[in-house]
Amino acid sequence: MTSRALSAHVMLGPADAPHRVLFLHYAGGSAASLLPLARPLSDGCAVALLEANDREAPANSFTEAVNRLRPDFEALVDRPTTVFGHSLGALLAHALVMGLSAERRSLLRDVVLSGSRSPVTTSRIASHPQAPFTNRSRAELIRDLDRYGGCPPEVFVDPHMLNLAVTALGQDLQLVDTYRATTSVPADHAPDTGAAYHVWYGADDEEASVHEARRWIADLPRPPRLRGFPGGHFYLLEHPEAAGRALRHLVTTGDGSP
Repeated sequence: MTSRALSAHVMLGPADAPHRVLFLHYAGGSAASLLPLARPLSDGCAVALLEANDREAPANSFTEAVNRLRPDFEALVDRPTTVFGHSLGALLAHALVMGLSAERRSLLRDVVLSGSRSPVTTSRIASHPQAPFTNRSRAELIRDLDRYGGCPPEVFVDPHMLNLAVTALGQDLQLVDTYRATTSVPADHAPDTGAAYHVWYGADDEEASVHEARRWIADLPRPPRLRGFPGGHFYLLEHPEAAGRALRHLVTTGDGSP
């Protein structure tokens, strides 16, 4: 396995591999957060874990974050590609996929949207604060870190680590609070290229539930394949062997069935 740097993104695997896998992480995470899922794929795939936000100069809105990511994302869809996004990463992945040119979209094989409310629901609850990073208090962010899971216990007892985690989560939830769904596809873009869509969720996730997973159908070119996993919002960290096995099977066979 080789490792390379491209901007702030994490690159794994042989550069000339015939298949690309792109990862977009969850709110409060980083490009390295999904390494447990990515590493097993890197023997035979060119893997890229994208940094969704700039911690030094964070995006003020969802649209700004998408515009920043778009050049790198489009450049990396340069061969048959699987896209995987979790939570915030799923919303970003969806927006970036819908914005691809027809040529690039024709290279997509599978798009996995994991652990996320649908665009319809996210648009409905977005608060669009008048000033960035003012919508959520520190106490609320700490409660979210604890409530959703996915955060190591030692973070809560180390003031410096907790401050970093709270800051990152607040920056990324600003993108959720300013979410605007993709309402149309430009005339020169392909509305449907044959890529298979998959919506994955944790069986115990009360927000990104199976009922919410079904709502994704309104915003996708074709009905997605739904798949539930044991666990909550961070099922892929709670049960990494199940999620990793499913993703590897999808990438290697193109079959997203259980």
